Amino acid sequence: MLKIRDLNVHYGGIHALKGVSLDVPEGAIVTLIGANGAGKTTTLRAITGLSKTTSGSIEFDGHDITGTSAHGIVRLGVSMSAEGRRIFHNLTVMENLMMGAYHRHDTVEVKKDIQWVTTLFPRLKERFGQKGGTLSGGEQQMLAVGRALMSRPKLLCLDEPSLGLAPMLVQEVFRVLCKIHEEGCTILLVEQNAKAALKIADYGYVLRGGTIAMHGDGSELLADESVRRAYLGE
Repeated sequence: MLKIRDLNVHYGGIHALKGVSLDVPEGAIVTLIGANGAGKTTTLRAITGLSKTTSGSIEFDGHDITGTSAHGIVRLGVSMSAEGRRIFHNLTVMENLMMGAYHRHDTVEVKKDIQWVTTLFPRLKERFGQKGGTLSGGEQQMLAVGRALMSRPKLLCLDEPSLGLAPMLVQEVFRVLCKIHEEGCTILLVEQNAKAALKIADYGYVLRGGTIAMHGDGSELLADESVRRAYLGE
């Protein structure tokens, strides 16, 4: 579904991604793990058109999307829930969700997807009329993921969905990610909770200093001694 080849990204004089190549097969959960500053978020931003690439290629569903605008990439079927939630604090929960469907004109299907999202996250239904800024951190994260789903993506990119959440909410987030995956959505996950991410991932990549340092099945990386020492706190 997604093929990245020899991708390079610069921020001024900083070479953030150095020849990154990776694949996300259709129907899979693929995770990117690594230390802060390794290039995980930059990879997602390049895929979704938010960061300009210096060289290399990004192919999605057989189409070269390198250099395509962010809104054009959303229309092609790629959506992202960014780190820090980035919800609209002055809009209600319902209005935030509808912003995720801004490019859609299938009104009946949009209503069905609202029902689906609130089935995944029942708390959002209870708070339909509340402003996003009045929600708890966990509820805001649910809203951010729900808004991304409202574009009905083929590929859902998630940047640190469990960051700053209490352990119980972290479990809830990963439960919902598995449910989303079961319903046919391909997921590319950047996650600081490497252990939880690798447990649900079909495949994983370890980024270090803007390059791919290791890659393999999620279970293989989870069992790898060097990964356990460096990223799992063991």
